[in-house]
Amino acid sequence: MISNEPMRVLQVIRQMDVGGAETFIMNIYRNIDRKKVQFDFLVTGNGFFDEEIKSLGGHLYYMKYITQIGELNYKKQLISFFKAHPEYRIVHSHIDQVSGIILQAANRAGVPNRIAHSHSTKNTNSVIGKIYKSYLQSKINNNATLLLACGENAAKWLYKKRAKEAILINNGIDIEKYKYSQEKRKKIRDELHISDDTTIMLHVGRLSKEKNQLFLLDIYRNYLDKNLKSLLIMVGDGPLKGEILQKIKKYNLQEKVKLLGIRQDVDALYSAADYVVFPSLYEGISLALIEAQISGLKIFASDSIDKNTDISGNIQWINLKDSPSKWSELILKTDKTRNFSNIKEEKYDIKKVAYKLQNIYLKIGEIK
Repeated sequence: MISNEPMRVLQVIRQMDVGGAETFIMNIYRNIDRKKVQFDFLVTGNGFFDEEIKSLGGHLYYMKYITQIGELNYKKQLISFFKAHPEYRIVHSHIDQVSGIILQAANRAGVPNRIAHSHSTKNTNSVIGKIYKSYLQSKINNNATLLLACGENAAKWLYKKRAKEAILINNGIDIEKYKYSQEKRKKIRDELHISDDTTIMLHVGRLSKEKNQLFLLDIYRNYLDKNLKSLLIMVGDGPLKGEILQKIKKYNLQEKVKLLGIRQDVDALYSAADYVVFPSLYEGISLALIEAQISGLKIFASDSIDKNTDISGNIQWINLKDSPSKWSELILKTDKTRNFSNIKEEKYDIKKVAYKLQNIYLKIGEIK
C-alpha cells in the first residue's frame, strides 16, 4: 500500500538560529517539494527559524546538549528518542564532529539511514577540546551510511579516509533574490539615514570567535583614518557581541559601527553596501560570500576560507598575518564598481540544489 504522506527526515542541529548551516537547511526546506519530503528538527534550544519551521509543517523536538549533561546521558537520550520515533528512517546530522555520537546512537536504535553533513573545515577548540572532538569524529565513519559536505575541503577534514565517498551539496541560494537592486539600495540607506556618498563596509555572520570580528574592528579603524565618510555595518548575533561592543566603545566608534542584529533583508543590505570584509579564522564554502558575489560586490576575505567560495573572481584573499593597516590599504585602493561578468551562479541555484538533496532522500528512504 502506497502512503500519500511525505517522507519525514529528521534534521539534527544545535539550534535553528541564523548561521551558515541553519540558513542552508532553511533554503533547502523552503524549496523542496514538501508533499514528498518533510523536515522535522531535533534541537537543543529555541531558534530564530522555529516559527517558520512550524508554518511549513515541521515539528521541533528539544533535548539537552552533550555539554550540559555529558556524553553518556546525551547518548542515552538520543537512543531513547530514536527508539520512540521509528518513523524516522533518515537522520541527517549537521553538528560536524559531534555527528559521530549522534549517528552512533541512531545506529544502535536501528535507524537505517544515517547522514553526516560537513559544513566546516577546522576545529578551533582548546587542545583538550580538539582531542575530545577527534574522538567523537572517529565514530562518524563507522556509523554514517551517507556522507555529505559543502565542499571537498570540508569532506577531507571531517571524513578523512572516506572523504572521496562524500557527495558535495553546494550551499544553494535564491539567485534572483540576491541580485543587485538600486531600489533596495535606496530603501536601506534611507531607512538607516546613510547618504549615497557614504562607503558601507559590510559583514554578515554570527558574532563568534571563528568569524574574527574583533580583528574586523581593527581593520575598519585603520580604514576610517583614511575615509571618514564611511560606516561598518555588522549583521548577526552571537556570544562575541559583548566583547565587540566593548571594543567599539574603546575605539570610540559608536557613531561609525552599526550592529543590526539578525535581519530578514540581508539581500537588500548587500545592495546597499560597497564592500564586504570577512577575516574568518576558518570557514568552509561561505554562504554569505556566495550571496555577496551574486550582488556583484568586491570582497576582502582571509585565505583561511575555502577558496572554492570564489565563483566570480571578486574575492581578494588576504593572509590573517597581514596587519589591519595592510587590509585597509587594499580596500582603499579598490574601486567600488560592482562586477557581474564572471559570476558562475548556476551550481548554487537553490532550486537545483534542493532537487538534488530531495532525490537523495527519496532514493535512500525507499531501500533498507
